[in-house]
Amino acid sequence: MQSDPQQQNQPEQSSLASPWPSAAPGPQPWFGAANMVPPTWFPPPPATAFPSGMGMVPFPPYGGPAPLPTPLPAPPAPRSTRQQPWWLPLAITFFIVASLASCGLATFLAYQQTSQLLSQSLRQNVSPATLETAHRTVVQNYYTAIQQQQYQLAYIELASDATVQGQHLDLNGYLQLARAQDQRFGKVSDFSVDDQDPYHFTVTVWRDLAIYDVHLTFATQALPTLDRISSADGI
Repeated sequence: MQSDPQQQNQPEQSSLASPWPSAAPGPQPWFGAANMVPPTWFPPPPATAFPSGMGMVPFPPYGGPAPLPTPLPAPPAPRSTRQQPWWLPLAITFFIVASLASCGLATFLAYQQTSQLLSQSLRQNVSPATLETAHRTVVQNYYTAIQQQQYQLAYIELASDATVQGQHLDLNGYLQLARAQDQRFGKVSDFSVDDQDPYHFTVTVWRDLAIYDVHLTFATQALPTLDRISSADGI
């Protein structure tokens, strides 16, 4: 049997069918790639060889840097077991009280001595004319208050130990005596002042029913600015 020469010229086809379609002869356009079917099987990756006893171990999850160690608190200082003596607070209190008392006494003595020196200096520097003028002003104020029947203001011009008609009177006693004088002779309508010396004055008093003289005296040891009438033989 003779073989067909056309069959002998044909190449032998592989027994395995190719998954890829046969390409047409000649150049292929790009859109022909869409008709290509990718393979559905790939060879497995090669196994990684590890030494004996070792394998793939998963890493623990990352939790951030490790916290710094907290320093331990310092131990408390040891307390002193030494006790203060019981008399120490009493001694301190006594010292403070004694210091305050001594300071107060020294201040009082210094003030008293200064007041005495100032009084002596003022007495020596006050002239008789100045003293007479100051006393005359007191007498004028005294009888002006009596004339206006303001007996409380008149009582202020008397010294604390003054005597009226030979007796020491408080405010109530002075008010009773002045009002009795008004009822007996009437109110004071006028007065005049006459001085004998800086410490003795005579006041002529005019009332509705009487005219009389009243003698006023000032203490010789008092200052002009603080001097008041020390005695009066009438109102």
